[in-house]
Amino acid sequence: MTDRLSALLHEEADLLDVPMPAVRESITAGRRIRRRRRVTQTVAVVAAVACIGTAALLLGNGPERADDGIADPGPADAQDEGVPADVGAVFAVRDTVYLQAGTVSARMDEVAQTLYYTSAGLLVRTNKDGASDGGAPFHFALVSPAGSVDKLALTLGEVVPSTDPRQPYLAYADTASGDVEVVVLDVSTGEEVARVDVPGVTDWGGWEAPPVALDGEDVFVSSQSGTQVVNWRTGDVTTNEAVPGGYPDVHGGRAIVRDRRQVRIVDARTGATILTVPNEGGYTMVRLSPDGRLATVATDPMPDIGSVDLYTVDSGAHVRVDGDPYASGWTPLSQYYSVTQDGVVSCVSGEDPCSTQPLPDGLRLDGVGLDGLVRLGGVVYES
Repeated sequence: MTDRLSALLHEEADLLDVPMPAVRESITAGRRIRRRRRVTQTVAVVAAVACIGTAALLLGNGPERADDGIADPGPADAQDEGVPADVGAVFAVRDTVYLQAGTVSARMDEVAQTLYYTSAGLLVRTNKDGASDGGAPFHFALVSPAGSVDKLALTLGEVVPSTDPRQPYLAYADTASGDVEVVVLDVSTGEEVARVDVPGVTDWGGWEAPPVALDGEDVFVSSQSGTQVVNWRTGDVTTNEAVPGGYPDVHGGRAIVRDRRQVRIVDARTGATILTVPNEGGYTMVRLSPDGRLATVATDPMPDIGSVDLYTVDSGAHVRVDGDPYASGWTPLSQYYSVTQDGVVSCVSGEDPCSTQPLPDGLRLDGVGLDGLVRLGGVVYES
């Protein structure tokens, strides 16, 4: 299926209550017990060290995880609130990734399928043909702002991983044990820093594991019936009423909630509505910036339209900016940009003049937007 059709089908699917097949039976009971013990040990350490103080608590998670082969992620305040890697406006054309609005490039071994921002660099997910479904296995490489490439020893099936641009981590769900586990991987070292059981999740649909969204210390895990939040440092798992089931569209502490009449941007923890836009024509595409401060809104983008409304979420102020919604993305610093046949158009805000960086010499784009194998940063490509 084309990605454009997939986007529409996903929006409709979010509104349906369709029973899904249960998770497959456990492969081995021993593996489940070992991994559950890992979380129990971690929580026990947190409880013990909490009496000493917050700083000791953050450092206290490490020894138990290290004993079980999981790397210590270090103090939370040092890594969770980092600075996104300055890779600028990024896009990929088949097996070549372009950074800094096209002035830096890097070649992948496969087709670049999705681009993820982290504090350690640009994380690129690749596969054989760029398809979001039927194209697994997926592989990963970390690209520095200067264009150097480090391959990760990680292969995933058709799951929906997530990053937070402020952190050097990739989060995803794993069902290899027969249970659902949230895994957090440090992309700068390739080491697993957390693995937490998420009980009671069984109906996530056609993916191999539930889709997730990483936001600070929290991993939002969604099924068709609802969303749970995993604090990957402490192992705590709680039910979240703010983020609807299906796909957890969470960025910068905010989430997108859709129904047939409106699309709301809400606080991902409390559910408080921050911004509401009409869902005219039954389909309004809303995309949050990585930090949740801005949003693009495009109504009924079929057939193609040539502009989006760029919103400041807190105030509701917005301006119209030229750009195909399907060929538009965000930089890691939440700067809006679009890719055209003429170049990369960057807009710091809707009120500032936009600038255009020509495409690299010799590069011609065949099918800008989701009709061709052009991928942008800050955009999820899933089916």
